[in-house]
Amino acid sequence: MTKFLTSTALATILALPAMAEQTDISQTVDALQQALNTIDISDDAANVSQAGINAANIISIDFGSLDDVDQFSENGMIQNAINDFETQGTVGNNAILTDVSQSGTNVLNSIDLTVDGGQGFDLNRLVQEIDNADQTATNDIDILNGSSIGIDQGATNVMNMAAMDDLLEDSAVNDLQQQIDDSNQVAGNEFDIDLGVDDISQNAVNVMNLAEVEDDLKGDSFQYVQDSTQTATNEASDTTVGASINSLVQSAVNIANSLDVGGATTDGGSLEFASIGQVYEGVPGGQLADNYVQFSTGGVTGPAVDVDGELIIDQSALNAINLATVTNVGWTISQSAVDVDQKSLNLAQGIGVGVNADLTNFDQSATNVGNILSAGALPDLVGMTEVTQTFAGDQLAQNGMFGADDLTSVTQAATNVINSVSGL
Repeated sequence: MTKFLTSTALATILALPAMAEQTDISQTVDALQQALNTIDISDDAANVSQAGINAANIISIDFGSLDDVDQFSENGMIQNAINDFETQGTVGNNAILTDVSQSGTNVLNSIDLTVDGGQGFDLNRLVQEIDNADQTATNDIDILNGSSIGIDQGATNVMNMAAMDDLLEDSAVNDLQQQIDDSNQVAGNEFDIDLGVDDISQNAVNVMNLAEVEDDLKGDSFQYVQDSTQTATNEASDTTVGASINSLVQSAVNIANSLDVGGATTDGGSLEFASIGQVYEGVPGGQLADNYVQFSTGGVTGPAVDVDGELIIDQSALNAINLATVTNVGWTISQSAVDVDQKSLNLAQGIGVGVNADLTNFDQSATNVGNILSAGALPDLVGMTEVTQTFAGDQLAQNGMFGADDLTSVTQAATNVINSVSGL
């Protein structure tokens, strides 16, 4: 997941000068960032791209290790990445949109020391803290008297992201610390048309506290989210009589606290050891992943399989809290999630439908997970509880299909998982 931003937001950052392993970096930001794109026309459009990007406190190098890094955002940081496209055809001259893409991206506090196809570089100690920040990434396409082929909408918000080879420090404090308090993320895509659409993809993603250690975690790690909300929504609508929606894919994802360690969590040679702690203290409306499609008499047909022959989920909604994947666990792991409110929702709604308002090759998957540990090996420590998982709250996974005529090759999967320990 760490590379999905490098070609967008991080590509806008100037290269940093050469650094040594003893280099310390401290970044603090308190700002308003707005990246706004608007198009309003009266006819056809082809090969159009809108990209709104905001990035603050970014470190991306591929030539050396770093010592201590601090990244802070305080006092109401705001990032808005908004794309809007409108066109209006006429009854006698319909507008046609072909190959239109919208991308809204906000990134706050990011460090990447990995190298494509090779070994990355190390970090001694990392602290990333965000307080009272808001990220909004939205894309909107509105077509009157028109149709479209090839629509791609992506909305992404990220707070606190880190990727490295080894984390080296092992001190009396948290050596890898990611903390978010009283902050909000909204990622949304909306598409409204009236004469049919072929090939539409909508992806809304919110991430709070993501860390990937390619090799060993040699110090304590602590990820903490408190009093914060994540909302990821996708909406596609075509309710004109006879109009159809073909090859629709919607994905809404919220992730809070995710740690991936490719090697081992070790004691680093001291008495502090390398413990892993993940804490989530929620609020009402904490995580909402919602996909909605509104269709008319032409119905909805999803893509059957991808190029590798795998099933494509047309509507996928996922909320995840406290994910840890560790190849070799050497010390303790604690995962706590309280006051949790997770809602993953998928809805396909027919409006004024009749014959041929069919759902074909259409799949819905709604999933909520909390406190998930995947490990290749677990320790046996004398007199200690090696793994602790605590969860309190609500999970709702719901799928709905209403108003259709015939159903062909349709599936629904609603899944909730709390407190899981499994092998890799």
